[in-house]
Amino acid sequence: MNAITGMDGHYLEPYIIKALHEAKSIRLIISFVMESGVKILLPHLVQAANNGVSIQLLTGRYLSVTEPSAIYLLYDYLGDSIDIRFYSDPLRSFHPKAYIFEFEYDSEIYVGSSNLSRSALISGVEWNYRLSKSQNPKDYYDFSNTFNNLFNSYSEKVTLDILKEYAFQWKRPEFVRLEDLTSIVGDTTIPEPRGAQIEALYYLKQARNEGISKGVVVAATGVGKTHLAAFDTADQKTVLFLAHRDEILQQAFDIFSLIRPESVLGFYNGIKKDEEAEIYFASVQTLVTDKLKWTENNK
Repeated sequence: MNAITGMDGHYLEPYIIKALHEAKSIRLIISFVMESGVKILLPHLVQAANNGVSIQLLTGRYLSVTEPSAIYLLYDYLGDSIDIRFYSDPLRSFHPKAYIFEFEYDSEIYVGSSNLSRSALISGVEWNYRLSKSQNPKDYYDFSNTFNNLFNSYSEKVTLDILKEYAFQWKRPEFVRLEDLTSIVGDTTIPEPRGAQIEALYYLKQARNEGISKGVVVAATGVGKTHLAAFDTADQKTVLFLAHRDEILQQAFDIFSLIRPESVLGFYNGIKKDEEAEIYFASVQTLVTDKLKWTENNK
C-alpha cells in the first residue's frame, strides 16, 4: 500500500521502522524534529548505526519548533554515526517531511505531512505516500538529488557549539503541545529524561568521559533536578542523596523509587537510620551531628 493516511490505525511508524532495519543508507529531511519522535525511532537508528548504515538528517530551526533535546538524544546515542545539519538558506522557506531509504536492490521514499514526532508517527491524521525507485525512477531521483543538493550546499553542520547556542536561546513555542514523555511498563509509569534534563545528562556524561569527577548543575525551578539526579546515577550501585529538609528527602525517595524500582532505598536522618541500603537519602544535619560525635569519641 502506497498511501498512508493515519486513519483506522494506519500510521507511518511501522513502515519507517521496517525500512530502518533493512536500509543500507538513511536520509531524513524533516522540518521539525521532536524529542517524542526521536525516542520512538532511536533504538532502530542505533541498530542501523551499529550495522554501519550511513545516517543523514537535515532539519530546520524555523520558529524554534525543532527541540534541542531531540538533537542531543541523537548525538548521545549515535555520536559520529549520524550527520545532522540545519537548513541555512535564508531566502527560501523549509518545510519538507521525507524519509529516504536505500536498500540492497531498491530504494524508497516516504513523503508527506509527518514531522518526526510521536503524534505524526503513531496517532495523528497524517497523509504520506510511499514511492520506490524501481517503480517511479524519475520521481525518486528528483527527491534524492534535491536532498543531496540541500544537504551539501544549503546547510550547516550541527556542531556542539551550534547546538549549544540554539539550545541557549530556544524556548518552546506556545502552539507546540507537550507530548507524552513517559514509558508505560505494565501498570507503572516510568519517567524518562526530557527537555533540559537530556541536555544536562549529555554534558555530564561528556565531562565524565573527559575524566572530570565533580560537577554542578544549575537549573530553574521546574526543570526536574531530582529526576535528573536519579537519571544521572542510574548506572551507579550506591548513591548518597543529601538534603536539608525531610520533605525533600521523601520526595526524592519517591522519585528514585519510580526510576530505580530494583534498587534498595533507605533513609539516614534524625528519625530513621536504615541499614544495608544501596541508595541513602540523608539529612545534612544528621550527618554533621554524627560526624561530630564520632570525632569526639575517637579523639
